[in-house]
Amino acid sequence: MTETYPDTQDAAAEPPAAAPRADRRPRVVRAALGLAAALLVVACALLAAAGRSARSAAADREAVLAAARQEAVNLTSQDYRTVDGDLRRMGDGATGQLRADLEQRSAQAKQVVVKNKAVARGAAAEAGLVALGRDQATVVVAVDSTVSSAGVRTPVARRYRFQLDLSLVGGRWLVANLTAVGLTG
Repeated sequence: MTETYPDTQDAAAEPPAAAPRADRRPRVVRAALGLAAALLVVACALLAAAGRSARSAAADREAVLAAARQEAVNLTSQDYRTVDGDLRRMGDGATGQLRADLEQRSAQAKQVVVKNKAVARGAAAEAGLVALGRDQATVVVAVDSTVSSAGVRTPVARRYRFQLDLSLVGGRWLVANLTAVGLTG
């Protein structure tokens, strides 16, 4: 004869009513925490990308300004003792029609600089970014220059202001156009 125990029989036949709810709550909580974690990862990735983009934009601005300053100095610095290198530097920082014009006029410029024993030293005083695109930029540069020659006893100080239009060529910012926007002194 088999004995039956009432507690065991009832437990096996009918599951408790509260069990499904208890099982659903941890699932909902886990799903919500998983979703929150995924959103946090996405937010961190977006913030990191925005930070890289801001650093990249700042680096682009600095690269454009540095190239414009350097070419403005190159264009206002010639020495009769180093004229060949000076003219080469001027051309190396230019592109397009400006470069072609500089190369075309280099022989005549060399002759004048050497004949007059001219020495011009430029220094970029100020530079401001006017516009910056993916591969084009416009910068205004103020250059202080001191010019001396065999026929002048006292060096002459001058200030030039140039607008330089730059193009990104082969990973380098080069001056494509130069406009004098004012002369003083």
